[in-house]
Formats: sequence, C-alpha cells, structure tokens
Amino acid sequence: MCSSIKYHKTRFTVKEQNHLIFVGPRNSSNCFLLYVFLPNGWKGWGEISYGGQECLRRAQAAEYLVRSWMNERYPGIEEKIIAYVMGYDSLKANGGNNDNHSSKEVIDVRLRMDGLFEQEEHADGFVEEFIALYTNGPAGGGGISTGRKNELILHKLLIDRENVFWQANAKNSSIHGPQNRSTDAKKKKRYTGSSATGIQQRWNTKLDEPAPPVSAPAPSGSEIALYRVAHSRAGDKGNDLNLSIIPHFLDDIGRLRTVITPEWVKASLSPLLDHSLFPDDGAIERRNNLLERVLVEIYDVPGISSLNIVVRNILDGGVNCSRRVDRHGKTLSDIILCRKVILPP
Repeated sequence: MCSSIKYHKTRFTVKEQNHLIFVGPRNSSNCFLLYVFLPNGWKGWGEISYGGQECLRRAQAAEYLVRSWMNERYPGIEEKIIAYVMGYDSLKANGGNNDNHSSKEVIDVRLRMDGLFEQEEHADGFVEEFIALYTNGPAGGGGISTGRKNELILHKLLIDRENVFWQANAKNSSIHGPQNRSTDAKKKKRYTGSSATGIQQRWNTKLDEPAPPVSAPAPSGSEIALYRVAHSRAGDKGNDLNLSIIPHFLDDIGRLRTVITPEWVKASLSPLLDHSLFPDDGAIERRNNLLERVLVEIYDVPGISSLNIVVRNILDGGVNCSRRVDRHGKTLSDIILCRKVILPP
C-alpha cells in the first residue's frame, strides 16, 4: 500500500520513493505536518592517528595547520570546521583542558575534523588540505581517511487539511495458507542438545533472582559522581536533546532537583560547542553566542520519581547534518553522569 498527496499551492507530491515524508495530522490542528528533505551543503571530513610521546600535542598541531591552510585558501571558512581527538575528548567531556593529568597519560589518539560547507569546492579543498598532513604535518601521523558528501536536512511544513488529497493503491501478494505453514514448521528442527537444559536453568536463575533495589539514600555533603546517585538515557529530536535522570534510590529525587538546574545542565554541556581543543578569543566568543541559543527545560515525572530534561539547539543541527562522532547524541548522558555533585542533607 502506498499513498500520494497533492498540495496545489506549492505543488508537492508525497510518495514513498521520493524525498518527502508524510507524517500525519497534528493533534487538534487543522493542518498536516510534512517533513521535506532539503539540501544542506557539503560535508568534508578527515581522520589521522598519532601515537607515542607528545601524540596529543602533535594532533593539536595538525588541527592548527589544517585550519590555517583552509583560512588562507578560503578566508573565514575555518569556523565551519569542528575538531575533536578520539581517545581523549571525542565527547568533549574534558572541555579541551590540556593542562589536566589525562593529557599526560594519552599514548594513542586519532584526530577527526568535520566541516559543513555551503559549496562543494570548499569540501573538496578541506579534503585536499587534510591529506597534506601526510607530507607537511607533524611527524608520525598515519592512517589518514577522508571523505565528502552532500548533506540533506529535514524541514517541517504545515499543510491545510483542505489541500491534502489521498490516493490508495494495492497490489496482489502471495500468502501462504495454513497447510504451507504446517509444512514449513515440520521442516524446522528444534535443538534439544545437552546444553539446552543448562541454558534454560541459567535463564531461570536470572529471572528468579533479580538485582536487589537500592535501599539507602546517597551520601550528602561530599562530592560524588552523579552516576553513583542516578542513571540516565538520552535521545534526540532534530536539534534537541532529551535526557532522563532517574535516581537509584527514589527518595533522592527531591535532593537531585536542587542540584540539577537549567544552569547546571547548560554548563555541563557547554564544551560541546567548542570547535577546537585550543580556542582563541574569537572561538570563545562564537561559543558564547551559540550558548545563548541553548535552552534547558526540566520537567518532573512524579510517577517514576525522575526528571525529564530537554536541551534545545545542542546537537549541531541534528542527526542529518551533525559534524560530531555521536550524531544522535545518545552518549551525551555520560557527560551528565560523570559530573560531580554535592547533595544536600
């Protein structure tokens, strides 16, 4: 079964085989919501590995070189590029602080740089400059991989009900009758070897012995990681991030509310907006401008004694155009859970 829609005012036709996706009516509105794939520029990316002594500093030097070469070739273009070092700050959890102890312990890193450009020429130029690290970059770089592709982004449109027309088509399909299903079932053999009983016994043991619930509140007055107090799941919706904070001991929810504020969440996720490991004054100003667009909303979910957090404009444009390793933002809950908190009594 497939459907088609004719929208006379903008001449849209929605079918399964093209780039338009029909979602359905909005709740109590007289409009339908339509998602349209639109071009969103060209993405170019590159990765290179460094190992051994001072490998982190060599990766940082490589990033500086690529940004400088791109700025000479296309002035002002380097702000379209973000960079991170896998094995050190791929989630931006360290905030690019090069003076902490973890920078001295890194012995193997991989620099990744992503740029989202308006012109295909800029993406091609970025790939060329990144490959130049082989001959003109810091010593010891290897395993270069690069790529570029055309990016699309989902755009929302509201269509009046009276401008939507349905057509439904069906085609014949063969369906196995009961006799065929029974014949197929006879062909399938069930394994009943000696290990099957052991597997079932272990499975039953797991079901019969669930993990005991946490029966004690978290300590107060001392600094502890949030993951010792609560767990979290993260999801994405466009450019917005959704986080849950669920305490291990349900009665801790009241104390968590006093710590987890919109300002606290915003500060925890602000390193995501850094485009470089060593930002200059201009990069810091751009980061602060982006931070002003980040909005945090926190909702109580009393039925399960938890918090639901919505962070808007934090996912680098959303999964369709994000330049980050984790385009969905699923691992961002770890950035929150690794933060240290001091719970009140």
